[in-house]
Amino acid sequence: MHSSDPHDPFALTLVSSHRTSEGLVSYLRCACGAWEVRTSRLVATALPTRMRPR
Repeated sequence: MHSSDPHDPFALTLVSSHRTSEGLVSYLRCACGAWEVRTSRLVATALPTRMRPR
C-alpha cells in the first residue's frame, strides 16, 4: 500500500480514543503498520519507517 492510497477501513484497528475540548480523537493502526489519527476535522497518517520514501 502506498501513502497516497486510502487504507481499507476494515484493516484498521482502533488502538485508543479520547475526548478533548474539540471532540473525539481516535488512534487507529492499519494492518500494513501505518497509523491514522482521526478527529472530526482531520485524518492524519504516519507511515512506518520501512515504508517512508528516502
